[in-house]
Amino acid sequence: MKPITIRPRAAADLVAVCAFISILFGASCSTESRGPLETPSIGNPVITRVENQDINSYTVSLDQGTYLALAVEQFDVDVITEAFAPDWAMLGEFDTPTSGRGTEHVRIGAEVAGDYRIDILTLSDRAEPGEYKLSITAYRPMTESDKRALEAVRVHQEADKLRAKSETRVASIPLYERALQIWRDLGEKTEEANVLRAMGFAYQRSDDLDKAWEHFGKALEIWENTGDLRSAAFTHVIFGVISKKRNDLQGGLDHDLMALPLWEQAGDMQEYTQNLVRIGNDHIKLQNNSEALTYFQKALDYSQRSGKKSIEAYVRSECGNAQVTVGNKAEALKFYRESLEIWKSLNQEKAAAGVEEKIAKLTASS
Repeated sequence: MKPITIRPRAAADLVAVCAFISILFGASCSTESRGPLETPSIGNPVITRVENQDINSYTVSLDQGTYLALAVEQFDVDVITEAFAPDWAMLGEFDTPTSGRGTEHVRIGAEVAGDYRIDILTLSDRAEPGEYKLSITAYRPMTESDKRALEAVRVHQEADKLRAKSETRVASIPLYERALQIWRDLGEKTEEANVLRAMGFAYQRSDDLDKAWEHFGKALEIWENTGDLRSAAFTHVIFGVISKKRNDLQGGLDHDLMALPLWEQAGDMQEYTQNLVRIGNDHIKLQNNSEALTYFQKALDYSQRSGKKSIEAYVRSECGNAQVTVGNKAEALKFYRESLEIWKSLNQEKAAAGVEEKIAKLTASS
């Protein structure tokens, strides 16, 4: 096979890419260059900075029948990776619920020879600058196992689309089952867990909480066995959500407490901070106000250490909510105004408007 590199697209090409993204998602994007993108190759991953509204676009020339797998590891920014065929048809969108950490796995099978495009972007209106590492993890003539893996990816993504709409959600389950069996046949435990999690979400959104719990639990077993601390922590958070939906407030708190050390061990201090807020809110619901305020203060301390202003703004707003609950309006207004100032400095108009609404409501009731 010929040597492979993934080359950045020319700046002029990105104008067309931006137009495509704007039409597809109704979102704006930036083509301003913050310096040339580095070129990854086999054994030579690159770490690249990305900001909200950026599109980092790459092109790779593939022969017909080639299999290419990429890993996009996220560092404090939640990115979406999209792959396109030479005719610009979308091959897939890769965005597992990993928040701003974790790795997205991208698989491409070249049915025709030509230039394939990979776009890495964020659509979050709260995104701050972060980095991702782009690696080539496989490049070879396509095997039968590769074809089955690509089929599982395609079926999973089709199921995700059906799950997104209430009227087609039930139809997603057979497709997930099909993808699940393929990954089990291939012995791909991580992908098996990802499908089980997706099925859990489908059942959860259909209010079949017992089935949801069952599937999340099976996924959790895999993540515990493979040492995926982040996914295990995330699953405990989900169990907390389900428990609270069942009005088991103590159970919800228990699972949120289980998630906390896992976030810490995984080194994900942003999620750790947000989990502290979650626990604070659990205590509020249980009317443990003193414990609640202790956790909110811890969250505020960690948010300031994180260096992420959006996290601090979020925590200050949540602290304001807690102060409203305990009847301290003056302290609540202080937190809200501090949150508002940060959101404005980040040009986050939607978040700022939400805080302004809280301030107006609280002021009117005084």
